[in-house]
Amino acid sequence: MSDGGNRIGTVSSVDPETGMVSVIFEDRDGEVTELLPYATFNEEYKLPQLGAKVVVMHLSNGGEMGIILGTYWNEYNAAGNPGTFHKDLGGGAYINYKDGVLTIAAEHTVIASLDGSETHQDAEAEKLLLKLHDHEKRIADLEKVVGVGKGVVEWP
Repeated sequence: MSDGGNRIGTVSSVDPETGMVSVIFEDRDGEVTELLPYATFNEEYKLPQLGAKVVVMHLSNGGEMGIILGTYWNEYNAAGNPGTFHKDLGGGAYINYKDGVLTIAAEHTVIASLDGSETHQDAEAEKLLLKLHDHEKRIADLEKVVGVGKGVVEWP
């Protein structure tokens, strides 16, 4: 299939159990690779979607073995805003960081501590924060009315 080097192809199948992917090479009359390993970086993983364009690095021994290096920016997979860190998590979810602002977007979010002592889910955490801020405001308003802190009335 290959005599080494890099090639561009289209993902034809994905095996999530093994992290392997096969690729079609349109320039070789639709020739399809065997399942090849998909590279991961920094212990992150996200297998490509069917139909995604990928770069394949073949070994120089002339065999079919190689490794899929990943997707790349192209006309079907356009880059985002310069200066923004963007990580597409799939299903419309993403992480963005730009100018000191971190945005995490997902249908549902859960923040959990490693020891399991605390877990906060999106709507639940938001409601708790709103209630807390509301109670803090009410207490501050009550303190103003009764004069707490001015030596007028002491809170029991």
